[in-house]
Amino acid sequence: MSLALEELNKELGKLKDDENYIIKICGKIKDTESKVALEAYEEAITFVRENNMLTCAYPWILYNKGWLYYDLTDFKTAITLFEEAYHIFKENNNIDGQLATIGAFVSGYSVQQKTSKAIELGMEGIELAEKVGNYERITQIKMNLAALYMEIDEYENAKELLDQIVSTPRVYSMSFKVVCYINQAECCNHLGDPDQAIVYITKALELAEEYTPKMVPNVLKEMAHIYATKGCYVTAEEYFVKSVEMAKVVGAQLFLQDALLYWAELDLVQGRFKETVDKLQQVEEEIDKANSIRNLNKVYLNMSKGFKGLGNYEQAYAYLEKHMELEKQMQTIRSAESMEMLNRKIEEEEGKIYKFLFNQTEALNGVGQNILSNLDKESIFNIVAKEIQNLIQADIVQIGIYDEAEGILYSELAIEKGQRVVKGPMSILEDSFWSYCVKHKQEIVVKDIEKEYSSYFENFKEYLEKIRLKREYVIETIPYSLIFVPIILKDKVIGVLSTQAYKKDFFNLKDLSTLKTLSNYLAIGLENARLYKEVEYASKYDVLTKVFNRKELFKETINMYEQLQESKNTIRKLCILMIDVDNFKKTNDVYGHQEGDRVLEHVADLIQASIGEKDRIGRYGGEEFMVGIPDETLEQCIQKAENIRKNVENAVIISALGIPIPVTVSIGGANLNTNKYTLEQTINYADKKLFKAKNSGKNKVFVYHQEKGAGV
Repeated sequence: MSLALEELNKELGKLKDDENYIIKICGKIKDTESKVALEAYEEAITFVRENNMLTCAYPWILYNKGWLYYDLTDFKTAITLFEEAYHIFKENNNIDGQLATIGAFVSGYSVQQKTSKAIELGMEGIELAEKVGNYERITQIKMNLAALYMEIDEYENAKELLDQIVSTPRVYSMSFKVVCYINQAECCNHLGDPDQAIVYITKALELAEEYTPKMVPNVLKEMAHIYATKGCYVTAEEYFVKSVEMAKVVGAQLFLQDALLYWAELDLVQGRFKETVDKLQQVEEEIDKANSIRNLNKVYLNMSKGFKGLGNYEQAYAYLEKHMELEKQMQTIRSAESMEMLNRKIEEEEGKIYKFLFNQTEALNGVGQNILSNLDKESIFNIVAKEIQNLIQADIVQIGIYDEAEGILYSELAIEKGQRVVKGPMSILEDSFWSYCVKHKQEIVVKDIEKEYSSYFENFKEYLEKIRLKREYVIETIPYSLIFVPIILKDKVIGVLSTQAYKKDFFNLKDLSTLKTLSNYLAIGLENARLYKEVEYASKYDVLTKVFNRKELFKETINMYEQLQESKNTIRKLCILMIDVDNFKKTNDVYGHQEGDRVLEHVADLIQASIGEKDRIGRYGGEEFMVGIPDETLEQCIQKAENIRKNVENAVIISALGIPIPVTVSIGGANLNTNKYTLEQTINYADKKLFKAKNSGKNKVFVYHQEKGAGV
């Protein structure tokens, strides 16, 4: 949600309680239009200077303001702001701030083709991030290095690095995911796989529209570029128009330049040389000013082609010479020693990751098989909890299952210090790490809850108060280190797996990776358990009426009959009721088969409601049901049969068109001693009485019994 200027002072006031809240404020400012954002950053700078917040809040403002200038293609100002922020972070030993600005430097220097500097800083940043275990910043720096490869058209190397990023456990924002998908799409497109590029860019568009609307113009630009590559020129043109219009509205100068640059290429392919030159002239001066060699090289090459198409050979030659000069510079960059260093570093990193993933897979393989071979939900939860405690030794392990329809996360398992505790349900509308994890489909790793809460929700004091009121924890403290991993199945969040510890800086990359692997096994295991339950249910129950099917009905009735034979009770009688829906064919003919199905569902419900807990009902076939009633007198059985008949007759069953459907049933029964009559004989007598009820005008009850040998 963007931040209006009139709200800014109220937000800035919160910095007096927690300077780290500036990260949240800057996140809101970032979503506003560029001009408004600049004014907001100036007001924020004034506020933090007046309140002497120069060691934490101030450098974060400089850092975020630098990114705004980057988006406006003023890379020189952006670098100046990043440098000032970096020095303050370093003086105050703010490692996260240092890593963030190193990532920004890599982007800023890359786009200007100062690759040696970008690579040097990037490798320094990776080493520092590894040393302190800041995995979010590692992936961000690697992403910026992948963008560096793309700047010099090294798309294979870029794709390899992007694949490395997505194959490792990661914790980052939705905007990061959007950028990752865009870059993967661009690489695939340049490497001759536009269909896979479409898959990536479609994912990027879905996320951008929901979480980061300001990035939509960039996504649309890449979408247009891919469709142009595929030869779908009309579709490509539509996306270029949308991209340019949106970029102008939000003031995204960088996205606007890229869109016009690629759109000019589409004009060139279609022989629209004047349109090509016009678009490129719009961006040439700005790109030259920004010192983006890659984009300037494209401008010069396509300008040369455009002027050639217009017959202006003098201009065409002049731009061709400029292009050739820049191409030499880019070739020098590609073959530089620093690029070799980067390639070696990336290979080294990839080797570490593969080794780590192999070791982890080996360690968890047995656990996964144990989970997947178990079809009981509670057992699966217990296996996961036990393994987490063995592998991670967290103070708290929790599993919540998400009900999307209700918007509630139900606590299925909670263990604290080895003790099973009860946790209440949580609404994802309330601020919490749980709800953030569900809503953003994103892992969360928190090393110090007091410093990092503002990335996930605003009011920490309110959050703590809720926890204390609910008496969430056994020990009178809160966990400082947290991991939350969404349990995802078929791209939907079905739950959350969490480990928590009372110490700060307790968890590492291995712990996150372990939980992610277990969450994958857990998702599949729960789905297997659900499908097993469904199959088990379908093997016993009629799908339409939800009562026993014929096979299970006979199984239950035989069991009932045998228990009565062995019983010491004096009655030892089994009553069988055969129930047939009257005129059912006519109902189907008049109201349709769908309404006929609804009638059968209603009748089954009414029969179920009219009998006792020990009685058994099942669908005998077609429109016929059978009920078994154990150990009751003749009078009791007749009364139940009459209750069924009356309840069906009196029920109001309305069709989908609002028309009442008249429904009655005919019932035949037999109440016989299990030591004198077989089950088959009892069913046979009941069936004969049903035939009599149907032939006596329907909507009647007849029951056979051995004392008088007649129907009642």
